[in-house]
Amino acid sequence: MAGVLVVYFSRSGVTEKLATQLAAKLGADLELVKPAVSYAGRTGYMKAGWHSLRRRAPAVDCKRDPTDYSVVIIGSPVWAGRLSAPMRSYLMRFRGRIGHMAAFWVSASGQGYSRVRSEIEQLTGQAALTTASFSEREVLSDTAGVKLELLAQVIGAHLPGARIIGRE
Repeated sequence: MAGVLVVYFSRSGVTEKLATQLAAKLGADLELVKPAVSYAGRTGYMKAGWHSLRRRAPAVDCKRDPTDYSVVIIGSPVWAGRLSAPMRSYLMRFRGRIGHMAAFWVSASGQGYSRVRSEIEQLTGQAALTTASFSEREVLSDTAGVKLELLAQVIGAHLPGARIIGRE
């Protein structure tokens, strides 16, 4: 077991942007969680909120096995103040099989959303090494760099011989 996996779901591309940047910094593999249902457009937006509030867990497709990695980083948007439904499905599917875990999430407001951290920890059955909350504005305006760098450093500290790419 070695390496890092950044596993994420992104409805609008904002969470994907962060996941891609973080994976590049850590030299990590990247995994997109693909739900069987569509969350595209206005109808998808409404469905996303409803599924999160009701704690739905749609079927999801993913290719990589998180048990092959030393650290798995969970990336998700926040829907209606909660973890996205596709990421909930992923975590339920692999409960108890993820080694060390860290997480980040993206919301419109950028609030801390301790509820999201609690849900992730409950679904994985373990405490996160670290977490970070980002606002959509930070990500879209490219001002999330410092927080992203700190997240990468904390995660990197848990990897023997880790080298953060792009760090001076």
